[in-house]
Amino acid sequence: MEEPQIHLLAARGYVDKVINPEFMLQVFNNTVKGLRAKTEVWCHTCWGNPSQQRMFGSIQSYKPALELLNQVDADVITFEMASSHCADLEDVGKHITSMKVGIGVIDHHTLQVESPEDVATIVRQALKVIPAERLVLSSDCGMGREGMSRRHAFYKMVALVQGVNVVKKELGLPLTESVAADPQWSLLRIKT
Repeated sequence: MEEPQIHLLAARGYVDKVINPEFMLQVFNNTVKGLRAKTEVWCHTCWGNPSQQRMFGSIQSYKPALELLNQVDADVITFEMASSHCADLEDVGKHITSMKVGIGVIDHHTLQVESPEDVATIVRQALKVIPAERLVLSSDCGMGREGMSRRHAFYKMVALVQGVNVVKKELGLPLTESVAADPQWSLLRIKT
């Protein structure tokens, strides 16, 4: 479920008497009240993606909202990290302690497909500040609504799996099968 701009209002210093980060925390928690008994609840934070562009001229920070975001009634909360070069990753790891943390390792603003090593680098950074049992890996945000082809999104997700497999191999963990990474299924057939 989309988080109702707790992070955005906090980052912008919004202190209206009615519409403020604390009120938005109540809105989210009231909306999902009772759902965790029936399903896993995810809270998605998003800095926006109009026409596959950033909404702000500079990278925004989650820091002003982390105390409140740790209070959302969710099982998992997501953070955009790939597009910010992991600017707040350490702070997220320190402050978000009550749930699993979803870290974006794929940038939804660019058509450039990440390399598996790019993804692995972020995963390694995340594992330094978030315990593996609480770490979830994802894209920063959705890729289907604004300006990205299905092919780009597909290969970005393949890169996510391949990058996680790089780290799993380093840790001696079982790899996740990635049929899409198998050359026999490639759209590019090279005859030898």
